[in-house]
Amino acid sequence: MICPALIDFEASCLPEYGRSFPIEVAIARMDGKNHAWLIRPAPAWEFWDWFPEAEALHGISRELLAREGLPPAQVVAEMADFVRDCRVYADADLDQYWLEVLCQAVGAKLPFPVRYLGELMQKRGYTRPQVVAALEEAKRQLPKEHLAREDAKRLALTVKLLFDEPPQGVSS
Repeated sequence: MICPALIDFEASCLPEYGRSFPIEVAIARMDGKNHAWLIRPAPAWEFWDWFPEAEALHGISRELLAREGLPPAQVVAEMADFVRDCRVYADADLDQYWLEVLCQAVGAKLPFPVRYLGELMQKRGYTRPQVVAALEEAKRQLPKEHLAREDAKRLALTVKLLFDEPPQGVSS
């Protein structure tokens, strides 16, 4: 099973602290494949906010983005290809926001919607203790945080751990 796919963005700052833009995005599929993209800032974001505190968390500098970041249009196209027909989920609505900011910068329509992971867990009948236990195990196996690739991989592992175990009260 390769679906669902889990997405995570890193940004220049959190929106509540300023006008933020996406700087890295990663998608992890349940088959173990994952991909991360550094995003070269779009010209429209030139005067948007950049917080040193955010940079300290994710370790991505403006210089790194200028040197190694990919053009936003390329990132959007490659993300769409990578997820193919998978439904894409995130653990926060900010990921949908940053996908929208990314697409708006290049005049592209959204390549896919970003659904809330909690809704999938609820729909499948998982209890809060099951989700917390799976998340704790995923954090134990993949402890690095605030790196889009690691965060997306940890979310995909959480979902895989849950999918490998039926919801409480459901026999396999």
